[in-house]
Amino acid sequence: MKKELFDIGTWNVNTMLKAGKMQEIADQIVGSQIQIVALQEIRWRGYGLLKKDKYSVYYSCNPNTTCQAGTGFSGDE
Repeated sequence: MKKELFDIGTWNVNTMLKAGKMQEIADQIVGSQIQIVALQEIRWRGYGLLKKDKYSVYYSCNPNTTCQAGTGFSGDE
């Protein structure tokens, strides 16, 4: 049986509501050797999937709150 190894990380981004913040974070993650990153405090309302060429972001936050604790996971394709 072949085992696969994954590099997994976590990052408190404080917010991804600022202009350009998503691209800044994406550039750093794509440039690293990390395949899966847990993102804390992204502050995006609701839930969903953002698919890009080199990564995807799954996110979730209760839409009835301030979403300060919103969470996302990013992974390479």
